[in-house]
Amino acid sequence: MRDESMGLPTLDQERKLAAIIIFAISLVGVCANSLVAMFTRRLVTMNNPFGRLTASQSTGEAVLCVIFAFYYSPMVYL
Repeated sequence: MRDESMGLPTLDQERKLAAIIIFAISLVGVCANSLVAMFTRRLVTMNNPFGRLTASQSTGEAVLCVIFAFYYSPMVYL
């Protein structure tokens, strides 16, 4: 129900807004981490243990962002 006297959003509207924000941030994270993983593996200067660790970390973060974007945010939205 909407509080007409104050014009405040309802809990349902707040949850939907939170889900949209989570989805947007997660989508940016997926794109950014995927780019880091791809370029880290392609750059010759990153062909060392640090480069492999960076690529592995960004791949894991991309997977986590995918889970948040496509599993968690729909649960919050609904």
